[in-house]
Amino acid sequence: MFRSKSFNIDQPLASGSLTRAQSFSEKWPSSVNVRASIVIKEVNPQEALAAMREIREEMMSNGWGCSSHAGNDDSEQKKWNSRFAKAHSILGSIRINARQAVPRENSSFFVAYFRGTPIGGLQLSSSDNTPTDFPKVNYLATHCGIRDCGVLLIEQAVNKSQQLGKNGNLKLQAVIDAVPAYVKMGFVTTESYMELRPIEKNDEWKYDGITNTYRYKFI
Repeated sequence: MFRSKSFNIDQPLASGSLTRAQSFSEKWPSSVNVRASIVIKEVNPQEALAAMREIREEMMSNGWGCSSHAGNDDSEQKKWNSRFAKAHSILGSIRINARQAVPRENSSFFVAYFRGTPIGGLQLSSSDNTPTDFPKVNYLATHCGIRDCGVLLIEQAVNKSQQLGKNGNLKLQAVIDAVPAYVKMGFVTTESYMELRPIEKNDEWKYDGITNTYRYKFI
């Protein structure tokens, strides 16, 4: 993630293993400018629920998972299936929490859209609202075929933290594969979480005093 200003629609390298519909590849070109093409919206739980359902259903119905065969040890296929499974599971967790979050006021949901189509989601908890605590990114995932747009969801979470009076600070528990990407964004590992203090990360984050918002510099 976060290698350039574009995101890519990737697929498994195993020949014949992906049965994605032609219309899908036509809808999402191989490379587009992230900030110009992706829209991040804070949504209510019902909208988050519908968006996560749509992404998961698209992943399943368009054959984004590789078919497995006994004795097949293709490392690229295994890596792809792991990516598919993790994304599908995390999107499912956001969906479950959105379904249960109607009475709650400490959860915020964000959805990433490309040309009106949902491609990712993030759940943020404002935690216990103490001055020393950080809002927590509970879950973050994008469609398994997407690269390089999760950073915009984090950027939105940073600015939500700013709105909450938490100086843009965030914390999260990252899966191992995602740690390098979060480090590149300025997160540091503490005893229990990875934490981001954007005010201390001038190399990665730019603060706009007029809008009172942060912007990640590398997109």
